[in-house]
Amino acid sequence: MQKEVFLESEGDAWFNRNAERIEAAQNSWHEIITMERVLKPFTNQINQILEIGCGNGAKLNNLCNALNATGFGVDPSNKAISSGRQSYPDLKLYQSTADSLPLPDSSIDLVLFGFCLYLVDRESLFRAIAEADRVCRKGGFLAILDFDSPGRMRRPYSHLSGLFSFKNSYSSFFEAGGHYHLVSKDSFSHQSDFFSVDVHERISISILYKEPEPYALVEGPFSAT
Repeated sequence: MQKEVFLESEGDAWFNRNAERIEAAQNSWHEIITMERVLKPFTNQINQILEIGCGNGAKLNNLCNALNATGFGVDPSNKAISSGRQSYPDLKLYQSTADSLPLPDSSIDLVLFGFCLYLVDRESLFRAIAEADRVCRKGGFLAILDFDSPGRMRRPYSHLSGLFSFKNSYSSFFEAGGHYHLVSKDSFSHQSDFFSVDVHERISISILYKEPEPYALVEGPFSAT
């Protein structure tokens, strides 16, 4: 399974490839700027932030500073987590994966999938979605940074044979049942802060609100017959 590969080696390999780029991009992440703009009116309601796929916590630290919140992060890379604990001691970082979050129910005000769902094993995808929903409180927010695909696509993972990237409209998994409402979606690319006509280059940050009561009360009796 891809989960085991990332826990054992590829998580560290990813961090080794991207550590310098992460440092160079400090304070210029388009998705963090977008989240800060959209969520700024709710600063007083966002006290606990979780990033799933947090790397060394650089983005999480940036977002927590912008929203004056406490940060929690999980990532499969032990090397990234160790680096983050040294660089950002105020963050609470754990080596784990999206399908197993070491946090209590309804304990997080803002859950961020930090560009990781495309690598989650398809057999574990619904567990990852359920875990994010479990820890996100009612009336909280959930954000998804990932490829902005118009449909389901599978491509070989370019860095290691036998692994795959899975592109999908991940916000639809949360929106479909009406339990989450799409607040904002910003489509851009790795190359620019603007929408790309190349379907393979599109990424997006989607911000959703978890409805406190998704089912409207209807007065009167109900019969199934």
